[in-house]
Amino acid sequence: MIFQNAWLLLILFFVPLLWWRWNRRTFKTGISYCSAIDVSLLPTSFRSKTLWVPALLRIIAIIVLIVCVARPQKRFEKTKQAADGVAIEMVIDRSSSMNAHDFTIDGKAVDRLTAVRKVAGDFISGMGSLDGRSSDLIGLVTFAGYADSNCPMTFDHEFLVTDVLDSIRIVNEQTEDGTAIGDALALAVERLASLDERVKSESGNTIQSKVIILLTDGENNQGDITPRTAADMAAAMGITVYTIGAGTNGWAPTPGKNLFGQTVMRNQRVQIDEKTLQEIADITDGKYFRATDTESLEEIYAKIDEMERTEITQRTYVNHIDMAVQSVALAGFVVPPLLFVAFMFLLGDLSLRSTFYRILD
Repeated sequence: MIFQNAWLLLILFFVPLLWWRWNRRTFKTGISYCSAIDVSLLPTSFRSKTLWVPALLRIIAIIVLIVCVARPQKRFEKTKQAADGVAIEMVIDRSSSMNAHDFTIDGKAVDRLTAVRKVAGDFISGMGSLDGRSSDLIGLVTFAGYADSNCPMTFDHEFLVTDVLDSIRIVNEQTEDGTAIGDALALAVERLASLDERVKSESGNTIQSKVIILLTDGENNQGDITPRTAADMAAAMGITVYTIGAGTNGWAPTPGKNLFGQTVMRNQRVQIDEKTLQEIADITDGKYFRATDTESLEEIYAKIDEMERTEITQRTYVNHIDMAVQSVALAGFVVPPLLFVAFMFLLGDLSLRSTFYRILD
């Protein structure tokens, strides 16, 4: 609580003088009696013992009025963070070649998709050197032989990471396998194309930039749209595409079945079309990265996180409640307007003086 005219509280120093002056006054009445008698020997009544009550009520009313003149105010602060966010569409390859075990997590060899799920999840939610993308709209597109929109653009990052990203699996049907980079990129561009009005209406913020993070470990061999055409579409929409080539180039250990139905690791030839990924990045003013292990993949996402970082503006809104004329909650209790309190004490003083403590002239 603050006082706008705190210096007026100095008037309170004169209140004891008023109390002394009112208690010093004696109210005498004349009565007729026929013989001398010591009035002090007569028994005292409740009324005579509490003659100070009206004066006390008046003093309290005056104190409250002085406090009202000093303009007591309850101050409420509300801090609001505003940010022009980044709309990010993550495009992840889930073709059979992502089953190669050339990445590690905690020293244990894992397939490429498992490592990508972990690092991408840390990129979204934040962990270690990554702060997370709390103010950004993020969506997810995966692809193998065809592209699929797994999650629309959302601010619900917990749902995106826990329920969607972690549930992505490598295709196990031959009819679904393949690498449709162009179709996946075009689908991501479509999802980003009409976001401005939606974001403005839902959060009040604006989109600072639109970004696609495309990760694959192969060559485009499926789909109706070429990667070059999709890249041109992205450039026309002002969308930046960061491309990531994941995995070793040449041979990689991949699980398979032997003649006895047992799972064994075999070296399988893999090929990343780095030329196409570099071309996509160049057309859209993005950048191409190469991730050969989990550590380098983490560094890549950290670099993208730094390049596409939003600037957060913090604004503090201050609201004042004038306690003289407005009720306010203090320590769990609702305090009525102080002018009303002063009025009630004055009313009590006048009522008692005109009834129970009335003095006859």
